[in-house]
Amino acid sequence: ALKAIREFAWDVLADNYIELAKGRLYSEGVSRKSACRVLYAAYDALCRMLAPFVPYFAEECYSYLNKGSVHKQPWVSFTFDDPAARAEGDLLVKVVAEVRKYKHDNGLALNAPLGKVTVYAPHTANDEGDTARTLNADVHWRTDKAHLDKVVSGIDFNRSVVGPMFRKDAGAFMDAVKALSPEELAHPPKTITVNGKDLAIPENAFAPKYSYVEEGAKVDVITVGDVIVTIATK
Repeated sequence: ALKAIREFAWDVLADNYIELAKGRLYSEGVSRKSACRVLYAAYDALCRMLAPFVPYFAEECYSYLNKGSVHKQPWVSFTFDDPAARAEGDLLVKVVAEVRKYKHDNGLALNAPLGKVTVYAPHTANDEGDTARTLNADVHWRTDKAHLDKVVSGIDFNRSVVGPMFRKDAGAFMDAVKALSPEELAHPPKTITVNGKDLAIPENAFAPKYSYVEEGAKVDVITVGDVIVTIATK
């Protein structure tokens, strides 16, 4: 029982809800009141559930919420069942987690400005406020499909193949490959002209690198289940 309570308090409430609602807690208005109401209900329930395990700690925490002793209160009876809200909340958590992982993988601090983030989730309600504040980004939720153009943005050369095969002509070979059209890079010809000679292109000598363009801007793409997230950092 204590393990289940701890996992909820740590993994669900602290890591997810408080992180996402933090921006609202520092603002004013109805959105702040709703976040405070959720936290009050959660803390009140946690104090009652923790009371048998850590009686003095639970009593101290409860004294900041209500008058009287937590040990004289009835067991938790609060219930709330909304499968649609749960599904949307779970998706929001996953999207934020993946974008924060993207920031980490690209050497960005979690609170660093990110740019424009577009979430294509046709079955999800708009939640730009919490997401934007948590990611420090310009976030847009859209219900239409993502229209992305896949373009060649570079070439990865396998030098363990190119070097031994072409030796002193390796540089000329790579220059010749760079001169190929995007179609030829995607579907390489069998031979290529290097220093006036037609030479066979060895298997796995290179591979094109692709990037995505959305509305004329280069974007990185993350998938979260059937949801597509695009990130324009500039």
